[in-house]
Amino acid sequence: MADIRNFIGFAQNETLIKEYDGFRLYFPVKAKVSLAVTSKRLIAYSSVRSFFDVKTESLYQQVSLADIKGVGVVHSMRSRIGLIAFGIVILLMGILTTVIGLTGNMLIELGGIMCSILGVILILPGIFWKKHLFRFEVWGTAWILSIGEFENVMPVTTGGPDLLKVVEELGALLIEIQDGTLYSGQ
Repeated sequence: MADIRNFIGFAQNETLIKEYDGFRLYFPVKAKVSLAVTSKRLIAYSSVRSFFDVKTESLYQQVSLADIKGVGVVHSMRSRIGLIAFGIVILLMGILTTVIGLTGNMLIELGGIMCSILGVILILPGIFWKKHLFRFEVWGTAWILSIGEFENVMPVTTGGPDLLKVVEELGALLIEIQDGTLYSGQ
């Protein structure tokens, strides 16, 4: 994990309290997204440089600790309902075509059987190939900051190696800093 102090400037009397390697961003760029808690801000950051592409892409979002009212993590897996529904429609069409083909047309019957097999083939990945959902949100009084939120792009994000530590520690750490029970750098 890159040290945040190497590429993000700190305010006077601002100190780094804790860093987490919390997330993996896969789309629109592939990057490790880290969280840093300072005495004044919560910062999500990443800097990616590709060997084959000279340009650097980075993610940098911050929020003042005084503005934070809560944090939330959603991490779940869901079946692909669209694929299952499409597979069921194809399966039903295949069964119907097979029944119609039983009246004497062998070509229609064979097409119906193939359609039924295709329907089953589409249903199985829809059930077993799960869609991973991940969202990390920081709540303020009148806003929600979502890590990796872009103007027109829905990011693909998953948890990283420190996700459990983020869930266990971050809320308590933020409360301690806001209450002044933890060193705040002042």
